[in-house]
Amino acid sequence: MNLEGSAVLVTGANRGIGRAIAKELADRGANVLAGVRVLDAAHAMDDGPSLSPVHMDLSSPGSIES
Repeated sequence: MNLEGSAVLVTGANRGIGRAIAKELADRGANVLAGVRVLDAAHAMDDGPSLSPVHMDLSSPGSIES
């Protein structure tokens, strides 16, 4: 499936299923915002130009709004 031009937000992208989904969507051409709680750890992701980690803690409404 070609997702070029699509914008996607994936939460829990630091590890596990969230990380795998974020990478797969980016590989298929989507522009992915990878929501992570620990931004420093996210920089270790093999992120290409279409995968951007962003700090987001879903337990904190202020984090989501910013």
